Amino acid sequence: MLYRVTYRILPAGTGPDDYEPADLEAGEVLVDLDDPEPVGVLSGGDVLSYGPHHRDVVQAVHAAADLKPGDEPIIRDWNPA
Repeated sequence: MLYRVTYRILPAGTGPDDYEPADLEAGEVLVDLDDPEPVGVLSGGDVLSYGPHHRDVVQAVHAAADLKPGDEPIIRDWNPA
């Protein structure tokens, strides 16, 4: 399933207190991730399912985005495309 992932880039060597979120470079990629797995049924018949795990989204962004060595994506959100 295709997901649109938005993220910001934490440059290599930047600590958690060394930046303002608005100053980080933003990016967006389309990535193919596993379909959500059904885990149960809610009252009313709606199927409850969970989407891809955060670590899988991070790995997909590393593979799809043009990040410099040591850069880390900060995932903002991911939604079906």
